[in-house]
Amino acid sequence: MIHDLTITLDENTRPFPATGDPHMTWKHLVDHTSFPVQVSLFSMVTHLGTHVDAPLHFIKDGKTTADIDLSLYCGQAVCFDVTKVSAESILDISKTLEENKKLIKPGDILILHTGWEDKVGTSEYFEYPDFALTTGELLERFGIRGIGFDLPSIDHTGEIHRDILGRNMSIIESLINLKPLIGKRFYFSAVPLKFSDGDGSPVRAYAVTD
Repeated sequence: MIHDLTITLDENTRPFPATGDPHMTWKHLVDHTSFPVQVSLFSMVTHLGTHVDAPLHFIKDGKTTADIDLSLYCGQAVCFDVTKVSAESILDISKTLEENKKLIKPGDILILHTGWEDKVGTSEYFEYPDFALTTGELLERFGIRGIGFDLPSIDHTGEIHRDILGRNMSIIESLINLKPLIGKRFYFSAVPLKFSDGDGSPVRAYAVTD
């Protein structure tokens, strides 16, 4: 079974309010009113909706979405529930990983369901918790090569972004529809577009379960 984990993009999709990012724009260059085809033009920031971060996002001269190792963004994954978290708390996943270590295999992509996906489309969605400063070290200890979640970002300051991306791990943000995956292993994909100067990219994220 294929699970679509992606926010639908349109001109109403909310960008990050604190950065002044513009909304997505979309128009038809030609359409079926006068032509046998429809061709559209869109403009959007690279971190709108469900997306991945490339190292260049927070690391000067870091790898772009054209340079990154695609295996960091697709492959075997496991999903855990961490819904006991609030906007004011720090998301420490050490206990979750320890309690579920028998499900984790080296090279896994870790997917976390916080419940924030229920806030998509509201201003509250962007009032999110930061992950703990030890997250990158913890992922490395468990042999995890990437992390994805239903929050709009992994932190507010960029410190955790820099640490995880600097460890050659992937970050996948703003996933949805994670509830059916909790406690399961599955194939996951969120491969970015190949931008030569890409600091990030929207993706069509999905999971495949038996």
